[in-house]
Amino acid sequence: MNTEDVIEIFKTSLVNGDVNNAYKIVERNRKIYTKRGLKTAEEFMQYLIDALKGDKTPDDLYNIFSDEKYNIFPYIHDYKGYVFNLVDTILYSINRYNIKYPSFDGKRCGDI
Repeated sequence: MNTEDVIEIFKTSLVNGDVNNAYKIVERNRKIYTKRGLKTAEEFMQYLIDALKGDKTPDDLYNIFSDEKYNIFPYIHDYKGYVFNLVDTILYSINRYNIKYPSFDGKRCGDI
């Protein structure tokens, strides 16, 4: 599975409140990237895990991912826009579901 697909599944899971699946897909692919020696992709996934755990804020992620070093997406032509969208999705989900993995409220809907 390519990295774009992994991130899209991650984002979709987060938006839908399936935080466990989002965590699992990122953790599984981080391990795959570690075995393959893809250090930058491994770090990218680790930062996403850190964000879910509350160790990194969305602002931290935006600052880290703004570095072109983390442009591990060959099919994404607007990397800055992609990073903004990714971080915005994470921020939305963290606020909506009170995520601080492994704690979250996946059924929260009182704000609709």
